[in-house]
Amino acid sequence: MSRDNHRPSGERQPRPPRSSRARGRGREEHIPESEIGPLGMGQAPVKDPLKSFNGMVIASSLTMEALALSFALPMLYKLYDGTLWTPFNYGFVIAAVVFHLVMIAFMNKKWALSVIVWAQLLCVIVGFMVHWAVAAIFIIFGMEWLLAVYLRSNLIARMKRGYLTTQHLNEK
Repeated sequence: MSRDNHRPSGERQPRPPRSSRARGRGREEHIPESEIGPLGMGQAPVKDPLKSFNGMVIASSLTMEALALSFALPMLYKLYDGTLWTPFNYGFVIAAVVFHLVMIAFMNKKWALSVIVWAQLLCVIVGFMVHWAVAAIFIIFGMEWLLAVYLRSNLIARMKRGYLTTQHLNEK
């Protein structure tokens, strides 16, 4: 490894950005020098932050939404003397609960968050056909899923630019 004369002897040169071909995409990404973190690019994080994100955010949100939807079933049964307790209504709510519980098994896949957001949009539309309160559950959790998409993209951008603390733990 070559060293520059203007760097102190103990400081390593920052790693060049990884090519996006290693991740399966066909184009090269170049990060401008002004956007790279003050400690340089660093290395791969000690702990994978996306696994933590999937466990803490996606799994807990899927569980909370499935629980909230299961609380909608007694509402459908009791509200308006049971006129909302139709096979379509309770079948839709039960199918949504099952979908959320099944998606826990796929939460580590790259496409999982996209599928959840699109299913959420569909469920808002169908939720209004069931009852506005069911649609309200999907709207509230839909905002949470949009926040999760934003947070995940922000985390990935920070990893690319070397802004995560765990990217610099083993450096000397």
